[in-house]
Amino acid sequence: MQELKDMSWENPKCSLEGILGVCGNEAAITDEEINYFMGVRYDGEVPEEMQTQILPPSTWAVFPNITEAWKRLYSEWLPSSGYELASLPCIECYYGPGHKPRHELWVPIISK
Repeated sequence: MQELKDMSWENPKCSLEGILGVCGNEAAITDEEINYFMGVRYDGEVPEEMQTQILPPSTWAVFPNITEAWKRLYSEWLPSSGYELASLPCIECYYGPGHKPRHELWVPIISK
């Protein structure tokens, strides 16, 4: 975990500076089990024991407070938003000290 933290805060370039929890392979989680990847935004040489996952540019709905966001995403926000989930994973962002908010849920979306 410390190696990921060190990589994340090396040459910050965007708002995704922190530990990222990548939830499965796409936002529509329908399986009983999913893969959950821990990672960081990083553009240096990737250590041999780690893997790279590149997400293409997309439109994201961003929600503070991960726990509340997951509770309300499917039941409240999606049905009334005019959007649907894109075929990319959701990202839980856990930010470093002093960042407000401390964590966010990023959900990939497309217009209906």
